[in-house]
Amino acid sequence: LVRSRAQEAWDALLGRVNVEGASHDQRVTLYSNLYRLFLYPNIAHENVGSAASPDWRHADQNSWSKESAGGDAERTSASVKPGRIYVNNGFWDTFRTTWPAYALFAPERAGEMIDGFLQQYRDGGWVARWSSPGYADLMVGTSSDVAFADAWLKGVEGFDAHQAYEAALRNATVVPPVSNVGRKGLARSMYRGYADSDVHEGLSWTLEGALNDFGLAQMAGGLAAREKDPARARRYAEEAEYFQARATDYVHLFDPATRFFRGRAPDGRWHSPASAFDPRVWGGDYTEANAWTFAFTTPHDAAGLAGLLGGEAALAQRLDEFFATPETAEKKFAGSYGNTIHEMTEARDVRMGMYAHSNQPSHHIPWMYVAAGQPWKTQRITRDILARLYLGSEIGQGYPGDEDNGEMSAWYLFGMLGLYPLRMGAPEYVIGSPAFPYAEVDLGGGRTLTVIARNNDARNVYVQSLKVNGKPWTRAWIR
Repeated sequence: LVRSRAQEAWDALLGRVNVEGASHDQRVTLYSNLYRLFLYPNIAHENVGSAASPDWRHADQNSWSKESAGGDAERTSASVKPGRIYVNNGFWDTFRTTWPAYALFAPERAGEMIDGFLQQYRDGGWVARWSSPGYADLMVGTSSDVAFADAWLKGVEGFDAHQAYEAALRNATVVPPVSNVGRKGLARSMYRGYADSDVHEGLSWTLEGALNDFGLAQMAGGLAAREKDPARARRYAEEAEYFQARATDYVHLFDPATRFFRGRAPDGRWHSPASAFDPRVWGGDYTEANAWTFAFTTPHDAAGLAGLLGGEAALAQRLDEFFATPETAEKKFAGSYGNTIHEMTEARDVRMGMYAHSNQPSHHIPWMYVAAGQPWKTQRITRDILARLYLGSEIGQGYPGDEDNGEMSAWYLFGMLGLYPLRMGAPEYVIGSPAFPYAEVDLGGGRTLTVIARNNDARNVYVQSLKVNGKPWTRAWIR
């Protein structure tokens, strides 16, 4: 009975996507990715009542004691609280594709999951930046900010938007009391525009902060437009303007001499002299990456990055250079890591220049050609990624690197459709090259997304023209 119910549940979910023109291996890859996407996050609540009269309870994920940490402990110090909670999600990895994939493929579940993470805010005052299952001091950025804003702006319901905004506002403006919540370096970065090198990976905190501030700005603007109380509407509008300005803070870390984003010391000087800078070196200011990977971490404001580089053509040229510069994973480039780490060798094995599809910070980069006015390069590169880096349907095959909480899977699903949420926090997708001649997604509520790509094959990957709902469409993005 349990097995048959599980089969029915998965069939209903996987059955929302149908493709034609795919090989057996491609179909295994597609549905395996859809399956992997929904393995996380995890439910950590249970019904202690009855089916007719449910009483949802959960253990407080923020409670911990040395006494309860032993393997033979029968009890923990966790208090049992009312409500439904979701856990186990690394938002730094998943905000890029996983959460927008929930919003597209299962919007009704996305709202429930967001509310489950807001339970952390209701219990402990913060949404975990990395829930495993409680507050973990991992990675950079409070990326639930932009993930939840993006979902709301795309019409996802089932959670309190005002509460989601308040949780994000706390991340963005309140100096955290402990290191495992909130944004690091905030006490000074709020006023000077960047986290300096006294903050571990301060450059990465700054660039990720700008991304999340963009999401806050967009959500505040949306709340202002819907707010009936004039005073609250004015407050949201003012905060939208404030966070829109903060979303450009990345400019403080752009070094004109090297034309890369670089860390600054507390006194404002560059973390290292330009003569000693090598963008191939990993670590230091850059989380699990090097300066090349972080050279494009402004997907919310590609026009601003183009302006820093000298225009759209200059941005496209920089992208060309990125894909033409080989990652060698040599120890001499290990930087602060000391030795070659697995992210380096995986990036090398992708064999697409400095592009490390094996790790999440690079996932948006092929799509940046759209913003640079050369969408045909996005089409060529993304089809190459789909064909080469998700190859095989046997155990041990299928992913080129970290498949953290469904992020790698969600990238495939978007790439397969020829769509990508480049500007997280904006209700739009940039357009790539669909992998199959026909794909259909049941969006729920009687809505269907159908992608028809005529004359599509492994060699014919370039989009010549596009129609949306039967009418010609000339932009490289859609709402």
